[in-house]
Amino acid sequence: MSTRISAMLKNLALGISAVAFLTLASTAAQAGVVTFNTTGCFGAGCTPVVATSTTSGGATAAFAAQPTTTVNTDLPSGFTVADLGTITLSGAGTFASTPFTLQVNQSVPSVGTGIFSGMLSGTIISGGSDARIVFSTTSLNIGSVSYQLNNLTNGNTLFLDTPATGGITRISAQISAPNAIPEPATMFLLGTGLVGVAGAARRRWTGRE
Repeated sequence: MSTRISAMLKNLALGISAVAFLTLASTAAQAGVVTFNTTGCFGAGCTPVVATSTTSGGATAAFAAQPTTTVNTDLPSGFTVADLGTITLSGAGTFASTPFTLQVNQSVPSVGTGIFSGMLSGTIISGGSDARIVFSTTSLNIGSVSYQLNNLTNGNTLFLDTPATGGITRISAQISAPNAIPEPATMFLLGTGLVGVAGAARRRWTGRE
């Protein structure tokens, strides 16, 4: 009888361990997943939207937001690069200095928002452009996720593609999130839980003898 009880307790412990392992593995596998979208706007005190534009002196800059996107940062590099939207230039003329706001709206792994702020300026001429956005904010964190603007000159300047060569500039960012490593306290509670369940089952079977 004792041998039978020991075998049953062993199988029970193995089963609980397997469930716990799969739970932890699932959590770790989802640790690098980030889901977000963006909105943006031009002007002081503006409200970010999915599509907007500004025109100054015959030159137009149009922003198109990044739709809901899911990326995986759980790579050997520890990060991935993703688009945050596009800006398209058209016309000809000089932009008056115009504030630009790019908002990141994150839903996974945590819900939150963050804002990149910049200033649009420069001139579009036939066949060329020095239009640019100079960002005062080039990185932000939403929960445990970090967003770092990726295609900048001199660390903070995004030069915009001239209409003569398509006029579309992608805004991109390096996105990183920490890997999920079970905390010592979590592992301790898991271990004591397994011991407690096994002990309770053993007492139950012993009481039946």
